[in-house]
Amino acid sequence: MSSAHGQSFAVNAHAARFVTAVVMNDFHTAQAGGGYVFSYEKLETESTLTAKLERWFSGAAPDALRMEPAEKQTLFGFYWAASMMPANSPCFESIANPSCSDELSKWMAREFADDPRFIRAYESATKPLGLPPLIRNAR
Repeated sequence: MSSAHGQSFAVNAHAARFVTAVVMNDFHTAQAGGGYVFSYEKLETESTLTAKLERWFSGAAPDALRMEPAEKQTLFGFYWAASMMPANSPCFESIANPSCSDELSKWMAREFADDPRFIRAYESATKPLGLPPLIRNAR
């Protein structure tokens, strides 16, 4: 029996491609010896990482990414922000675009403010993506 409130996770392909671009940018920075945000396996390659992201976003392989729960939560934050952006967002052309930073910041701020759309999306993705329980901001 399904809940009337529940919604199932269905990947937004545009947003998933954006997250893949974010992760690849971070991965390349890590390979170059710079600071990075996410954890990568020792023998990770661009193609293995892309495949893991695809499996993870399928909703059928929550353990496809071997990252800390907080890292998965951050990835989902980027995903949700991208899913809220218009299709013509500069972020979908280049994450380095200064306008992308402005738009991304706007949506990330809504996440931190516990936007109900974010809460619903997170809750629907918790099990399929293996996300940790959401801790709401106490403000």
